[in-house]
Amino acid sequence: MITNDELVKLLEKANITTSTGGQQSAQDVAEFVELSVDQTAVLKAIRNETGIVTSRNIDALDLGDPAMVAATEATAPADGDIVAPTVGRKTLTPVEVLLAYNVSFDFLRKNVEGQDVNQTLNRLFAKRFGKDAVIVAFTGDTLLANDTRIHKCQRIFNGFVKLALADADVHDVTLNGTDYLGTIFPNMLDAMPKDYKDDRSSLGLFVSADVAEAYARQIGDRATAYGDSVLTGMALPMFRGIQLYPVFQMSDTKMILTPKNNLVVGFGNQMTVGMDIYNRRRIVEYTIIAGLDAEYVVGDALVLGS
Repeated sequence: MITNDELVKLLEKANITTSTGGQQSAQDVAEFVELSVDQTAVLKAIRNETGIVTSRNIDALDLGDPAMVAATEATAPADGDIVAPTVGRKTLTPVEVLLAYNVSFDFLRKNVEGQDVNQTLNRLFAKRFGKDAVIVAFTGDTLLANDTRIHKCQRIFNGFVKLALADADVHDVTLNGTDYLGTIFPNMLDAMPKDYKDDRSSLGLFVSADVAEAYARQIGDRATAYGDSVLTGMALPMFRGIQLYPVFQMSDTKMILTPKNNLVVGFGNQMTVGMDIYNRRRIVEYTIIAGLDAEYVVGDALVLGS
């Protein structure tokens, strides 16, 4: 039977920085969030706000109509030619989230000799944290009733889809059928205001994994070099220059088209890591408590397919 002292020495040998538990430094929090983002394609694509103390405003300035007119020497512009930007404001207020993991003594013994256990555990925890952040950010719904693990995660706060369903500024498109190439995606692009869709590289289509796969098959059925590259995995699915992003737990009947930086996930600057050793069960319990929230900034820049 391994003693607590022996296990602590094992953890120290493995360089497990979280083994001391308690409040993490700002640098440790930033590194953990960065690792979560780097391992999660959707988080890397959208906007991330880190180090939030209690709340943070996310503002969007919009000049709307063209502001340029011909200049006249020694004459001020007319009042009607002076444009004032409109300001759209949302607020990120991270709520506490908890992640609990059990790590066996056997895992620690096997890994301490062959690799850095701290690095292995941190990557594992951070990857799961990133995936869960995507799930609640996109599909969160506080009214879900079932006590499945997915619903418990989604109940933390309302995500982009739920927020968009209640937003009159969002452009709604009814999804009919499964012709993504010929009907569904073109209809969503048509609904996007011209000011936002001119720069296709800034847009993202956020869909379920099954929809992304079905669209890839439709592209692959076309006798083109691009279709072949999509089928062989050489290229990621795109629609008219817009990148598709498969989202964890996204419904096949929900999809979002918007500028990628319009979607924001906020991370709090506080994180605690608790570690409890249980010899009888031969496990170490890790408990991570962090802060998380998500908002989109401009409803007019978002098209919701449902």
